[in-house]
Amino acid sequence: MLEIKENQELNVTNLLSYRGKLKQTELENIGREMESYIQSAGAKRVGNPITATYALEGDEIDIELLMPVDNTINSTDKFDFKNQIKIVNAVVASYIGHPMRLQDACNQLNQYIMERRLQPITVGYNVTKKTDMLSPENTEIDVYVGISPNIL
Repeated sequence: MLEIKENQELNVTNLLSYRGKLKQTELENIGREMESYIQSAGAKRVGNPITATYALEGDEIDIELLMPVDNTINSTDKFDFKNQIKIVNAVVASYIGHPMRLQDACNQLNQYIMERRLQPITVGYNVTKKTDMLSPENTEIDVYVGISPNIL
């Protein structure tokens, strides 16, 4: 199931960020490293990870992984602390289904944007709302794309 809405906002504070090129199989390890650093810094993760994919190059992805935390922590050589991420005037695709079919939802969102001649100014930010390991088809993910408010 897919529902698309305009004029939405994504606003999250206190995030630990990793940005880099890696293989899909390495993504889980980075997530675990981030979790470990968050705990060692005396913080707690307070929401599901947010991902933004910038490019696919062969078997590597250029990705940003953002983890919301409960308070400010220091950046490291590998991870950056961000006080806030805010995307205004976003088009959001609210997807419910198996994560393996999320790309279909992203394609529909891109088609929606093109048909309405909207001008995207960010990549898609995937915000996982709900996961269900026993019934993955019940997964809920919102994909936010920032849209330019300019009319040209």
